[in-house]
Amino acid sequence: MAIFRNKDDTSEKWKEKYLNLLDSQEQLEKEHKANEELLCKTIIRFALAAKGLNRELDPHLNRIRNLLKSGLQSKQLQKELDAFSSALMLLEEAPSSRLIDASLLFEFLSSQYPGQKQQFEALQDKYERHEFKNSQGLIIALLELVSDKDRKANDFAFELPVEDHKLIRTHLIRLLDYVEIPENYALETEQIKLRLQSETDAQSLSLILDDTVGLLLEVKKHLVSEQREMAEFLSKLTEQLADLALKATGVNLATEKAIKKRNLLDQTVSEQMAELQNKSESATQLEPLKELVRSQLTNISLQIQEHNQQEKNERANLQLELQTMAKKVQEMEAESSELKSKLDVAQHKATRDPLTHLPNRLAFEERLNDEMARWKRYGLPLSMVVWDIDFFKKINDTYGHKSGDKALTVIAQLLAKYCRQTDFVARFGGEEFVMLLPDTDAKAALIVADKLRQNVEKASFRAGADKISITLSCGISQFEDGDSNESFFERADKALYMAKQNGRNQCIAI
Repeated sequence: MAIFRNKDDTSEKWKEKYLNLLDSQEQLEKEHKANEELLCKTIIRFALAAKGLNRELDPHLNRIRNLLKSGLQSKQLQKELDAFSSALMLLEEAPSSRLIDASLLFEFLSSQYPGQKQQFEALQDKYERHEFKNSQGLIIALLELVSDKDRKANDFAFELPVEDHKLIRTHLIRLLDYVEIPENYALETEQIKLRLQSETDAQSLSLILDDTVGLLLEVKKHLVSEQREMAEFLSKLTEQLADLALKATGVNLATEKAIKKRNLLDQTVSEQMAELQNKSESATQLEPLKELVRSQLTNISLQIQEHNQQEKNERANLQLELQTMAKKVQEMEAESSELKSKLDVAQHKATRDPLTHLPNRLAFEERLNDEMARWKRYGLPLSMVVWDIDFFKKINDTYGHKSGDKALTVIAQLLAKYCRQTDFVARFGGEEFVMLLPDTDAKAALIVADKLRQNVEKASFRAGADKISITLSCGISQFEDGDSNESFFERADKALYMAKQNGRNQCIAI
């Protein structure tokens, strides 16, 4: 009887140790799960911080972010990281689908630089075949061709009719509106646009062209530098995400291995205890039974000790790995927070007009795409209003460009102040502004626009001792089935032209 009492006491002792090991393992799993959640949150924040850097990359970042919301899934995550890396490599290979008419600009440059006429024709052919990745690619190629060349002695501008002067100026203004100009060059760009609008003689056109070429050369250098920095950042981000994914996979494998070993020990101990019980029940002599019990208990003890030592070593290694990961996550989280702040500032600057502080043309195009998608989904009416300052050139000519800038600023403030909270107003370029009116048909948009026009008409600003009044003309169109961005805008622009022809200071909807 004493023998079986000792056996029961020993079983209880090992059972307690085994349960303690289970508790320890459960605690370790909880810590691992908490670190895994922290890792997922950090990568999700990284994806959010990088959002908007490039539209081609945003879908990949969204998929990575959504995948991580359900926890670390190494195979799916690795697949998305591979796709993300491929997208990075193709980032500069896809040409832009947008193409503006630049034929007159090519003709002008060919005449200005007759020695490079064939090269200009070749560039025009490449441009029309969409061989340039984007508009910057075309600009860089043109600048490299003309930057170190001497122009023809008798200036081409003096040989052109006045109508061609106007067309060339229009093309240059559209080109400057279309090109992404960094903020530190925005003021110089606006001054060139104003000169293109106000200085109409042939000699001024030649000087403006020289200044434009010089500006675009500086912009080129700046964009190349930014592009290099962006590529380095995206490459580093991909490496960090891949490294974290591999470390997380390693932690998962270590945990799975520990669980398997624990289950194996549980099974082995149970089998040996069952065997010991069977042999005890069938034993007929005391001494062999005592030896059998002693042998079996020693064997079980050695197995548990060996398992404990292995688990202790693995737990120490896992703890070290988790600490390393936690430190890495903290570093990345700090870097992500700093980067997100910088990206928010950069995004704000990239989509804001530096003079009026309204959203710029890029922001308008993004918002227009969103509103068109909403229209296609819900079918609610959508209207556009294109505004133009009446006699803006006269303000520049009479009072100077500073007064013209002040007029633009005043109009921007009035449009922002009197438009509805749900409406979107942006500076489109030059003296043109544009508004989007969601959930509003053309008839209602005309009422809103005309009320806003009247408020502007009542306002004024001072240029020196003079009080200057400003009026606006506007054209309105409603989005229709089958419309594109261009056709939607063109109808509003056509209505604006009709308002100008009918005497200005009025709104027309078509």
